[in-house]
Amino acid sequence: MVYIVVVFVEVKPESIEAVKKRLSEAAKIYEKDPETLEWSLRQDVSNPQRFTIIERYERESSLTEIHKKNPIFPETVAWLREQVTKPNEPHFINA
Repeated sequence: MVYIVVVFVEVKPESIEAVKKRLSEAAKIYEKDPETLEWSLRQDVSNPQRFTIIERYERESSLTEIHKKNPIFPETVAWLREQVTKPNEPHFINA
């Protein structure tokens, strides 16, 4: 079974480029984490302020036991909270 997290994020217009850069760099680090199958960022074509983060893990506990313990996680989350226009919309899926 694969555990999938899909997060919808809407950012301030002035933050679009910074979010793309910062989360693309974070993706390169997160994808090296054990049990991480994918960590990617996609930008909405009709609304450039809206991004989708796609995370795929080997198991549900990979999210809490590995991903959230990555040294860049707390700093990245705190920074992203300052860039958004509304709360993130996370969705959790077992596949």
